[in-house]
Amino acid sequence: VADFLATNTRLKELDLRDNNLNDSDAELIANALRSNTTLRVLLLEDNNTTDAGEEYFRPVMCDESSLNSVADSNHTCRLPGFMSSSCYNPSSDMGENRGRKLYGLLSSRNKTMSNVQHFSDIDVKVLPNILQAVQNYSNNMHGYEKANPLSIVYEVMRRWDKVTPLYKTLGKL
Repeated sequence: VADFLATNTRLKELDLRDNNLNDSDAELIANALRSNTTLRVLLLEDNNTTDAGEEYFRPVMCDESSLNSVADSNHTCRLPGFMSSSCYNPSSDMGENRGRKLYGLLSSRNKTMSNVQHFSDIDVKVLPNILQAVQNYSNNMHGYEKANPLSIVYEVMRRWDKVTPLYKTLGKL
């Protein structure tokens, strides 16, 4: 099943409910979703997976180790009833799911005012898109701990001295 998922570009929905899948199966299926961007719904309820099996999906659906990792996560596949976290893709719109996840990470980092220290791992050209995601997704976030969007923008602007060298490095200033 995992090999099929990794290479199939036509399949849109797969129902694997009540198939006695275990945590090892969940790991293989999760890894297959790294390369599959066409599957829209994967039903996995009523199997023999534990919380450990669900955890295999977390870094695939929403790797929060960096902003780039969030952006590179799977934003197309929904796992209704299986994942109960913010990593679940609630929308059929890939861009909306990506924006929500980016906002969720920025919002959680805002609690410790640590967003700017992570900007070195992203292309500076992406910063306007990140700020736009903050604006777009701050009002309609469900399942995320929200920060005030102005607090995130303030954090970036107050520490602009950390961002400005990135622009100079690129020859923009």
